[in-house]
Amino acid sequence: MKYSILYLFPLVAMLYTNCTTSGPEVNTSSSIDNIKNDQIKLLGYEILPPTISTSSNRTLYRANIILKGDDGLNEERNRQLLLHIYDSIRNTSYRPNAINLFLFQTLEHSESGMGQWIARISKAKIENGPTISVQNFKTNIENDLAQDEGKSFSLNDRKMIFKKIIEAEDKSMQLADKKYPRTSTINFDRNDDYQKKLVKKLKFTIQKKYNIDEKILKAIALEGLEYNWPMPPML
Repeated sequence: MKYSILYLFPLVAMLYTNCTTSGPEVNTSSSIDNIKNDQIKLLGYEILPPTISTSSNRTLYRANIILKGDDGLNEERNRQLLLHIYDSIRNTSYRPNAINLFLFQTLEHSESGMGQWIARISKAKIENGPTISVQNFKTNIENDLAQDEGKSFSLNDRKMIFKKIIEAEDKSMQLADKKYPRTSTINFDRNDDYQKKLVKKLKFTIQKKYNIDEKILKAIALEGLEYNWPMPPML
């Protein structure tokens, strides 16, 4: 489970929270009928096969939407796109009374299992209209982190290191859970201690491979979270 990167790096956790929330969710039920199709600057996108679950009085339609050929960081266009897709889905033969749609920059983001969506539109059965939520990230462009730290890593190199950090977090938690399953109170502390030792060792291996210190490793972890770099799928 990848949430441990936030646990190990408190500063990263604080900034990640700040950069991925956009304030209160906004109810947009009145916006659907006001937006005309010719006003919507539709982005290229693909709707992955949906999951549709039904009960006696609810039909839930859930799907991931992948953007194509765009950085995905234009909030207003994302809102318009989600409203357009939402309006189309509620008029299909499924006639869902609950909808949950997630918008991702890339397929890789959707496959990480870490909630790396950039916008979401949802409606519960008891609600009259949908609610749109957004996660705000920095524009994904080359920056001078490497020069600031006295190193010469390219953007691709830093993204690779970021993925290895996440993989180290995953592996340490997986091994800790196997050795000390969280089935008793005493195992919680043992699991936590063992995981910390493992991730420290794995991080040191990354530092040796790339000849970097802990400061640079943390800087790259923070950069990856701020720019929403794709995380590898969970182990």
